[in-house]
This record gives sequence, C-alpha cells and structure tokens, in this order.
Amino acid sequence: MTPHRIEGTSPAKLPQLRPVPAPELRRGKLLPLDRHPHARFRATSWFGSLDGLRAFAILAVIWHHTAGHGYPGTWLARSGPHGVTLFFGISGFLITTLLLRERQKHGTISMRRFYVRRTLRIFPLYYAVLLAYTGLVWALETGQARADFFANLPAFATYTSNWFVPLESGRVIFYFAWSLATEEQFYLAWPWAERYLSPRASLALVVALTVGLVTIRALDLTSTIFTGAPFLGILATSVAPAICFGVIVAHLLHERSTFGLLWRVVGQRAASPVLLAILIGLFVVQAHPLWIHAVAALLVTSCVIREDNALAPFLRLRLLTQIGTVSYGMYLLHMLGYNAVQRGLDAVGVHQPLVTFVATVALALGLAILSFHTFEAAFLRLGKRFSRA
Repeated sequence: MTPHRIEGTSPAKLPQLRPVPAPELRRGKLLPLDRHPHARFRATSWFGSLDGLRAFAILAVIWHHTAGHGYPGTWLARSGPHGVTLFFGISGFLITTLLLRERQKHGTISMRRFYVRRTLRIFPLYYAVLLAYTGLVWALETGQARADFFANLPAFATYTSNWFVPLESGRVIFYFAWSLATEEQFYLAWPWAERYLSPRASLALVVALTVGLVTIRALDLTSTIFTGAPFLGILATSVAPAICFGVIVAHLLHERSTFGLLWRVVGQRAASPVLLAILIGLFVVQAHPLWIHAVAALLVTSCVIREDNALAPFLRLRLLTQIGTVSYGMYLLHMLGYNAVQRGLDAVGVHQPLVTFVATVALALGLAILSFHTFEAAFLRLGKRFSRA
C-alpha cells in the first residue's frame, strides 16, 4: 500500500550496463545478452509489475469482505484475506530497498525525510476517513456497535488496533485498520535498524525474528511462552511474517552475491506464473498460512528481479495499474462503498455476491481515484520535496 518508486535511487550512480550487440566470446565462453541482471535490478527505480500485484491484493480483500461468504467451503472463500499478505510482502520489500539504496548512496538514512514522506502519504487520507466514520457512526449507528466504535477510537487513532481491538467479538466497525496498524508499526521501528546496524547485522536480525515468529506460530507456542504476560504475546504475534519475508528479500536482492542465489531460483521469466499457480494451489489445499506468506514473498521477488517477467504484460494492463495506483485509497474507502452498495441493491431486491463485489469495486475505485487526484495530490507533491533522489 505504498508507492513503488524507489525514491532514494539515482540510476546514474549505479553500475551501468554496457551494451552487448551479440553474445561475445571471452576466455572461451559465450556471454549471454543478459549478463548483468543485478546491475539492471539496481538501476531500476520503478518496478512495473507491482501496481498489478497491488490490484490483485486489493481485489482479494474486497472479495473477502463482499462476496467470499457466498462460496462457503471453497478456496474462493478462504483466499481473500491473503490480499493483505501480498500487501505486506510488497511493503517489506519496497521500504527496505528504499532504505538500503539511500544508505549506500548517501552514507546514511535521513529519518526525518523518511517519516515526513510516510506521514504525508499515509496520515491525511487515513484520518480523513476515520473522521468520516466517526461522523457517520455518531449519526447513523445505535446500540453496542456504536458504543464499541467509540471505545475503540483511541486505538484506531493511534494505529494500535491490532493490539487492543479484538476482531472476534462480533461486528467491529473500522476493523480493517488492524493491517494499517501493522504496517505503521513496521515503518516506525524497522528503519532504525537499517540506519544503525550494518546490512549484514540487520539481515541477521530479521532472519532471527522471522525464524522465531514462524516457530511460535507453527507450533502454537504463544500461550506457553508468554504465560503471565499476554500483552507481550500480542506484541510478538502482531509482527507480520510476510513483512519480514519482504525485508529478507530486499536484503538478498540488494547484494550481488545473494542476488545470484535468488536469480537461480526465481530469475527465469516463467517463475512468476509458476509461483502464482503455486499460491493458488496453496489456497485450494488450505495450506498453513506461513507457506502462503513465503510463496507470496517469492512471487513479489519474481516480479521485481526482472522487469520482463512472464506476468508483466498482464500486470501492466491499464485497469490493473490504475487499481494498484489507488489501492491504498480503495482499502480505506471500500467498506463505505460496500455499505452504500448493499443498501442500494437491497432496495431493488438484488442479493448476488458477485454483483455486490463488482459494484463495490467500481464505487471504491471511483472514490479512490477522486481522492488521489484531489485530496491526496497536494500531500503527495509536498512529499516529493523530501525525497533524496
């Protein structure tokens, strides 16, 4: 849910590719045209496939909230929540890549500039939508749902709803804020590790953290380890493994030696559709979420490691790139759109989940485009002034 331009990168400062008109002979070996994939990756400041992946992610989330219940017991009902998993993997990769490139180019990371850019990108629309919800709940809601919303409002306002708002307690208005809280906590904490630790040390830290999280979740050890300190258990399990996998991928791609390892695994053009098929297969067989998180991170890797991946022509379709560009706004606004669509369809007697989904996507997309080009535009322009590119 973050822009995918790598703001701290200037291609002129990175290793330049020497044109090779044909395979050339050196020391008895033919060198292929694509001789420098790492240099090409490092020179890429705009990953063309990521808006399409974001479109998949937000469409999955909206499907889950509007139509997934219409197909009980099928993978279509189970897969929607993992749209957030894909968002997390993209964010972990992009933010860490931005930080690594800024540090290499400038010798340090400007925390002030980073947080100003993040604040201008995220806060204005988030708090505008939260204010709109507050007014609507005050005017239209009654009973327990209304009382719960205002009780939860401090957590929503401070990006801590993933710690303090239980999502299993019936209807929770604005409940989708839990994922935004998870991302905001990542933005708040991880850049300090990248600034003050060496790249190797920060990679070791995130690998250790990921191994710990995976172990705790796979073996269901939360209640055992954090007996007597349940809030520590909540803090530990609120860290998203998908974000950690994205951070690891960013580090491995940044260094030439480890880039080569990933290139051999997912560097083929066909890797992206193969990984997408595996991901869908994991949904069908109800695999453990951690496998889905890992494969989602590999899918992101296959789409950024080379711009000519096999999914790129599809992921760069105009409609998908438009949806991906405004996916943050769609995420924040889609439940307002869903409630409006439901009321309208109820009034005309239409109760088809697929119709509800399509109408909600259309309305959320329209609202998000309007917001992006009017309300958000001024903040985005201001944020560019704090880029070190």
